[in-house]
Amino acid sequence: MARTLCVALVSLGLVLGLEGCKSKPKEQQIWEQVKIGDLAPRNKPSAPQFFSTVMLDVQILDLPADRVERLDDLWPTLSAEPIKLISYNAFTENTFRMRYGRTTAWPQIQSILTKAGAQRASTVSMTLPVNDTSDLPIAQVPLGQEISFVGSNLIRQTARVEPGILALRLRAEPIPWARGVSKIIGYPTCTIPLNSAIGPLQETARKKEFYFEAAAFAVQMAPGDLIVLGPDEYTSERQTLGGLFFNRPEGTLFFNPATRTPPEVKPAVRIYVLACSAIND
Repeated sequence: MARTLCVALVSLGLVLGLEGCKSKPKEQQIWEQVKIGDLAPRNKPSAPQFFSTVMLDVQILDLPADRVERLDDLWPTLSAEPIKLISYNAFTENTFRMRYGRTTAWPQIQSILTKAGAQRASTVSMTLPVNDTSDLPIAQVPLGQEISFVGSNLIRQTARVEPGILALRLRAEPIPWARGVSKIIGYPTCTIPLNSAIGPLQETARKKEFYFEAAAFAVQMAPGDLIVLGPDEYTSERQTLGGLFFNRPEGTLFFNPATRTPPEVKPAVRIYVLACSAIND
């Protein structure tokens, strides 16, 4: 009887396997059957081995706040079509704007930003292990505070967050039928820095994180692709998600070598350019 049952189960498995090979798998919608919180890492192993990675080069630029409207010259040169959002209205209501392009357009992008008065703040190289997350630090949250944001339901909400860091959490996911291309998912996260290898402490810290789903995005990227993330406006505050993410009301020292004016500290907004340099799959 047991032998007959085993034979039946094996046969059923073969039938299902053959049935699954009849057609190319269809990609699910970006957000289908997944929540942002489900993408958070859970008790990472102390020494994980990853065989697939995505390399990102991140350019971080500061732009004088009184010239933020000059970004209107930049957005039309890039494309919004490849970018997927949970809610376009919620994304923009939080003052986020994002566009996609190719690195061949970087000289044009750089020229527009330079003419607007932007200058480079820093450059970061990131390695994203596929099916895991990495954080790009955005702003310090030295004290616990309330952050106002527009949720995916377009209702204004308030999140009480712990002292820590507002980061752009990035996750790379493979596209099984397309080598050399990865799905990059990003979402702002208030996180508590913790380097402890003790699993329960990591889990406790993760439970205190807050994920801003309304500002999440996803885009398929290959080497030579880039995305530009910037603000829609400047309001000199740091109590909203958009204000904390982009605004620098404390000011940045701007210096324009093309003029004879002395360096000047001005309120600023921050712009992020993320370029995919390599995919190792």
